[in-house]
Amino acid sequence: MPKDKAGNKLTWKEYMARWKKGIEGVTVLQQVTLQIRSTYVMVIGLLCGLVVCVIGFKTLWWLSIILAAALFNVGIQMLGLYQKKFALEYAEQSMMKLEGGYDVKG
Repeated sequence: MPKDKAGNKLTWKEYMARWKKGIEGVTVLQQVTLQIRSTYVMVIGLLCGLVVCVIGFKTLWWLSIILAAALFNVGIQMLGLYQKKFALEYAEQSMMKLEGGYDVKG
């Protein structure tokens, strides 16, 4: 049975309503940040796969070609995600300045 932060038990319906409300509050910047983190996991997996393919190159040469192309593709994807993140951070900072707020990062 799920519980809230105070330790109170929630019904399934209450839990799903809170989960839905939380998901709706996720910003685009948070989504991009999580995509970047998960892309790191993919890069690590591809690099490990390439190392294994180099060790068994005689039989896995064809797999090393596929993994190298996938690594290139994921690298380009990560570059685009970083550009999107920087643009979103810049837009957020600009909006804070326009609204008369302050810059948290300094």
